[in-house]
Amino acid sequence: MRSPPPVNSDLLRRPSYCHAAFALKQISKGKAVGQKAPLWVRARFQALLFSLGCHIQRHCGKVLFIGLLVFGALSVGLRVAAIETDIEQLWVEAGSRVSRELRYTKEKQGEESVFTSQMLIQTPKQEGTNILTQGALLLHLEAALSASKVQVSLFGKSWDLNKICYKSGVPIIENVMIERLFPCMIVTPLDCFWEGAKLQGGSAYLPGMPDIQWMNLDPLKLMEELSQFTSLEGFREMLDKAQVGHAYMNRPCLDPNDPECPLSAPNKDLRESPDIAGRLQGGCHGFSKKFMHWQEELILGGRVKDTQNALQSAEALQTMFLLMSPKQLYEHFKDDYEIHDINWNEDKATAILESWQRKFVEVAHGSIPQNSTSEIHAFSTTTLNDIMKSFSDVSVIRVAGGYLLMLAYACVTMLRWDCAKSQGAVGLAGVLLVALSVAAGLGLCSLLGLSFNAATTQVLPFLALGIGVDDMFLLAHSFTETGINIPFKERTGDCLRRTGTSVALTSINNMIAFFMAALVPIPALRAFSLQAAIIVVFNFAMVLLIFPAILSLDLHRREDKRLDILCCFYSPCSSRVIQIQPQDAMPLLSSIVSQL
Repeated sequence: MRSPPPVNSDLLRRPSYCHAAFALKQISKGKAVGQKAPLWVRARFQALLFSLGCHIQRHCGKVLFIGLLVFGALSVGLRVAAIETDIEQLWVEAGSRVSRELRYTKEKQGEESVFTSQMLIQTPKQEGTNILTQGALLLHLEAALSASKVQVSLFGKSWDLNKICYKSGVPIIENVMIERLFPCMIVTPLDCFWEGAKLQGGSAYLPGMPDIQWMNLDPLKLMEELSQFTSLEGFREMLDKAQVGHAYMNRPCLDPNDPECPLSAPNKDLRESPDIAGRLQGGCHGFSKKFMHWQEELILGGRVKDTQNALQSAEALQTMFLLMSPKQLYEHFKDDYEIHDINWNEDKATAILESWQRKFVEVAHGSIPQNSTSEIHAFSTTTLNDIMKSFSDVSVIRVAGGYLLMLAYACVTMLRWDCAKSQGAVGLAGVLLVALSVAAGLGLCSLLGLSFNAATTQVLPFLALGIGVDDMFLLAHSFTETGINIPFKERTGDCLRRTGTSVALTSINNMIAFFMAALVPIPALRAFSLQAAIIVVFNFAMVLLIFPAILSLDLHRREDKRLDILCCFYSPCSSRVIQIQPQDAMPLLSSIVSQL
């Protein structure tokens, strides 16, 4: 007696998973039990997927062409992608208290209060060593001097610190000498000593006198000499209010043996080294004792004090050079005749500041000998921006390497000795489609104005690859199990009916999760979540629309008994009879149920 064909185990154990309409019919006949409402919804959705799959199979070439055209067109949007590297824009919530306080500060203090800080930090190589010594401060002076003398040539002009530094409260006096002498804002522990004047680069010339610099400038004596020739009452009053006094001329010298150390320095005659900790106690003052007080926290790190709150030691020295903002620099030189021939604008001011800051870091790192007991660490605003840009830049090698490895994995795992089941080309095409869907999704994000950040460029391509390839493998595996008893024109539809529901549910869940994550108020995380959600949508569209067209084309290849990948050649196993077990067991299952 001939035995009946084997029954599909999935249809016996999970009929609603394979064919919800059949399970619903059995419940309606009273031959099975179950929830009708979920089965009705699933049956309708499976019917929709079945119709979609059959339609895609009939027009697989057109669907593939239109899908590739649309996805490719959206990928062009990557040309207008903007990468956000500004810390405030990435991590400060719009409308938050921090955002309101920053806006309030800018509105109340104005643009003139905005500057950029370039930091020079010195630490001992041996942890715990006291850095409040004459040698350490002289080493700090050497590094700070090298940094203060940085010059860059850009747009045919030379730009040094004195041109681009921030100068607080520059007086509106039409006097070229005073304008050249007005010092830069430099927050440094060296200001407790006469050597702080060496960092100021301004100079002026008067007939019969040596060049006037801050190292030899006594403002009170200068005012007395100049008052014989012109009236400087307004400027004298301003100096008195600011408590400039003798400026640096009455401060002790770090090195009293320095030939340039003025005779007015309190330790010049005795040639005694100053009390470093005592001078730095309570901080230092700039050239204005009233308005420029550098607190200890700004110039010293790792401070140790005794029970009387007296400074004993410290582990770090810090000097900050303050530069103008790009807008300030542009406004400062806007009407200057010197730059009238270079089409001066704010972008060029930004380029000058960034170039100077990069050279500042480079010079500072090489300013002290390698065998010294201390280390110099330089940091600028541009350094942080460069770090953020380097993290945000797409590593083509890394992304390409990841996708090439996935291409190889998909091809190898889907190759079979059985020519009728081998799907190496399908695996290759699937991974390439995932890459295209990621590019199209990111292109649409660019067109919608969603800026990229480090998470987008470093994480999202690989996250999307994993999600997309997972669904692709699921569909391809299900397609190989479609029996020959299914009509040829319905095989893609049957594949989507069996597997499409699972793919749809996982994709929809992922979309909802990422869209919900977009409620996070932090801009960087919100942008990442929205971009991930959009890419999941594109992956879903690719898996349900374009990839079935690839499967349909591969079905024609298998029917023509052509080789996998090298589809122009006929398969050597074309003369073999390939037995594929039938999977349509519904008549048999009906007879089994009727006998129960």
